[in-house]
Amino acid sequence: MRGTFPNFLMQGHSEFDTVGSLKDWEGWKDAHNIQAPTLLLNGKYDEVMDFVVEPFFRTINKVKWVTLENSSHVSLWEDRERFMQLVGDFLSYE
Repeated sequence: MRGTFPNFLMQGHSEFDTVGSLKDWEGWKDAHNIQAPTLLLNGKYDEVMDFVVEPFFRTINKVKWVTLENSSHVSLWEDRERFMQLVGDFLSYE
């Protein structure tokens, strides 16, 4: 339990229904304050679906959004080459 305790406090007892301290949090409402260039990534089969990412994309000023076609939530492992290319290109862009 010790390793999952913070998650339990934030998420609650259910993986699918947030009832913890994050239940009323909507981070995209503060996303307009982000001034740094931002890379949004999600996978085609991700639990973080496009409708979740889209408000951040609309709200952040300097943003790039890529959906990785061959991955779900852990694209770093599922589509590592593409993931590393995207992150590398993003970090080296002037």
